[in-house]
Amino acid sequence: MPIDVLTRSEAEARAAKVSAVSYTIQLDLIAGAKDYAGVATIRFSGSEATFLEFLGGAIESMTINGAPHEPAWDGVRIDLPADLLAASNEITISYRKPYDHSGEGFHQFVDPTDGAEYLYTQFEPYSAHRLFPCFDQPDLKATYLLTVTAPVEWKIISAGRIVGEEEASEGRTISSFEETVRFSTYLFSVIAGPWHEVAGEHNGLPMSLYTRHSMAQFIDADEIFHLTKGGMDFFGSFFGREYPFTKYDQMFVPEFNWGGMENVAAVTYTDGLIFRDPPTRDQRIRRAEIILHELAHMWFGDLVTMQWWNDLWLNESFATFAAYLAIDDTGEWGESWQDFNTRNKLTAYRDDQQPTTHPIVATVETTDEVFLNFDMITYGKGASTLRQLVATIGLEAFSKGLQTYFRRYEFGNTTLPDFLGALQEGAGRDLAKWASLWLATANVNTLEATWETSGDLLSKMTVHQRAPDDYPTLRPHTVEVGLIEEGAGNFAVRGLPLTIDGAAEQVSSAVGAAIPAAVFPNYGDLTYAKVALDPVSLDFVRGSLRSIDDPLLRHQLWQSLWEMVRDRQLSSLDYLDMMQSHLVSESSDQIIRMVSLTSGGTLRRFVPERVKAERVSAFAAMCRRALEAAPPGDLRVLWGRSLAGTASSHDDLKMVAELFDGGVEGMAIDQDMRWSVALRWSAFGVDGATDRVAAELEKDPTDRGERAALRAEVARPDPETKEEAWEKIHNKGYDSLAKVSAAMTGFAWSDQAELLAPYASDFFVRVEDVMTDWEWEAAKAYYYGLHPSYRIDDENLARTRVLAKASDPRLKRLAIESIADLERAMACRALAETQLSPEPEDTVEGEDTGTGTIEPA
Repeated sequence: MPIDVLTRSEAEARAAKVSAVSYTIQLDLIAGAKDYAGVATIRFSGSEATFLEFLGGAIESMTINGAPHEPAWDGVRIDLPADLLAASNEITISYRKPYDHSGEGFHQFVDPTDGAEYLYTQFEPYSAHRLFPCFDQPDLKATYLLTVTAPVEWKIISAGRIVGEEEASEGRTISSFEETVRFSTYLFSVIAGPWHEVAGEHNGLPMSLYTRHSMAQFIDADEIFHLTKGGMDFFGSFFGREYPFTKYDQMFVPEFNWGGMENVAAVTYTDGLIFRDPPTRDQRIRRAEIILHELAHMWFGDLVTMQWWNDLWLNESFATFAAYLAIDDTGEWGESWQDFNTRNKLTAYRDDQQPTTHPIVATVETTDEVFLNFDMITYGKGASTLRQLVATIGLEAFSKGLQTYFRRYEFGNTTLPDFLGALQEGAGRDLAKWASLWLATANVNTLEATWETSGDLLSKMTVHQRAPDDYPTLRPHTVEVGLIEEGAGNFAVRGLPLTIDGAAEQVSSAVGAAIPAAVFPNYGDLTYAKVALDPVSLDFVRGSLRSIDDPLLRHQLWQSLWEMVRDRQLSSLDYLDMMQSHLVSESSDQIIRMVSLTSGGTLRRFVPERVKAERVSAFAAMCRRALEAAPPGDLRVLWGRSLAGTASSHDDLKMVAELFDGGVEGMAIDQDMRWSVALRWSAFGVDGATDRVAAELEKDPTDRGERAALRAEVARPDPETKEEAWEKIHNKGYDSLAKVSAAMTGFAWSDQAELLAPYASDFFVRVEDVMTDWEWEAAKAYYYGLHPSYRIDDENLARTRVLAKASDPRLKRLAIESIADLERAMACRALAETQLSPEPEDTVEGEDTGTGTIEPA
């Protein structure tokens, strides 16, 4: 099997030989076919021997500078010998290629609702050569001239506008597109099928939304257009450069592996962003961030592109941070920075404390290694670091530097020094040291406040900074120190500006202030750092967290408590007790969402096995109380979802079903909630589960419904079901990655540990071959879905340690992270055990102790 990988050194060598690249691409698409035909003409300058990439399919003919040539092709690379090349070259390759079904390359999907066929491409980071032969690397930018022959009822979308259409035989049309400006191969796209279109425009720029016809009734075009137009105006002003392409299309596509992809002028999103049921604000702000993230990429990523994948972090971090700036600018989302915290920092802190942590700027030697850096250090930590940079130099200086950057490098490729150089000009200061400390070092600092008093006043306050022994870097932090003031009822907060650049910094402005009830040294969440609560502040939070007025500060305090649980500074049982005390009356949907996420991890991994069922049931009861106490609307929906995803005992599962089946005043019971109940009924063997799944599939006969039903079927605690699913997973028994992923995510439940024991063993036998033979997205889904992480014991730890010695760097990394997670879970359980009464020494053989394992969401 040929190796489909490009190294950095190979890319650098080829970029030195090849220039002035252009592609003319002709595609022939036939409805219902399993493959398609293409003709690619590649023009470029350069007479030295080099190569093109083209993966799979069959090459039918090839000419080099007008002369027929038998391709020297190994299934991935096509050699271009020097003796056939001239100063300027034209190569034409005719080929056939099967469609992909993995969400990568040229993906084919048939809608089970109406039988309609839809096609779309997905190329980042290294898959353009799945569609056509090309020089597939980001710094060999090219122009593209596309022609597509397809059924007359199909719409064809790409980077440029259609400039000509003519009839072809058998009810087909030939669509010709304008030649594009120069951009990287991974940003090219072709989308085809009978898409439903909603057309619009903004200041003369054509823009359209597309979704499949079965989803057309649900598309919220007004909100999406409003958001897009506002984003265009904001970015155009902030970047000092109007939108750089000739139109802007947004496609919501099925079976997509990502949230969105920034194809030039033709962005693709998961059609999970088309809400079939009324969305909460949380869902809407999530969609807003994705839409504005991809829009920001039109400038940062598409207009100006990284030279190589070393700077992937900057591409993604910038788009994320810019999206939140745009959201905040609208004035419509007061919770924007809370959302930023949950979606970016929560998981970034986790990834950054793994043994596999890496600097934000990471060396990427091959295209395979790019996949290892699609993590929350790349996205969340990078974006948080940019926010800290803005806190340090100011938003105006940041904007000024960006305007220089886009003006200087448009349609080109850059490296980090180019970006920093432009920002330095905007800020009027040297950023080299700042960049070295923040971007070239790994892990996270911790901030903590101490203070001294004289009478009723503060006489001294100090903010301390520490770093782990293995990663001792102390960074400069521009922060506000929040003094939570004593008072009755709600507590006001006073923010004091501070820059700490070392192990400790005096807060001189605090001297003479009234003694605070608590102190939080990252008020406003300006920097990327954990906050350790001092004993006084922790005691205050235990009793008064719900009474703090500022929702972002409450949010940060909950996050600090979670970090203290992970660091074994706070017991998981204490954390759950604080939820019982403070969450029922919580009014922030962002806090409810975040704590619902952390509660799942706490109950699933950090609570001792013998009290897990009791604690899960108590949390479910709290969700029910909170649901009933919440006002009608989003809060009830969030509590309903948390309840549906947590209930595990048969009594709780029946309670949830009765509640949802009967309806809840002021709360829309959506299809995803109903599927959650059906899934858990199936997994926990509740009588009537099969009928419930069938009833939900009848209500929801879509591809989403099919996958949900498949997940529920595989979840059944039945030996024959497990054996059949295991064989289908390993023998291509499912016709798309989306379906095999659904099966894998439904397969493993901690309550079924005994039933799953043979498969847990077999996983360790098979996983290395899977990493070699499967595409990365599928292999990663296999590992996350089927590694027996639910077995928190020494045997699983030992087996995973063997995997950590694997030669495959991707498997090695996944295993190392699993080891760290298992060790952390075991340590957190051990801490919680110290709060429990000793287990009885003797148990009557065969007695049901009532301590079976459960699997909260």
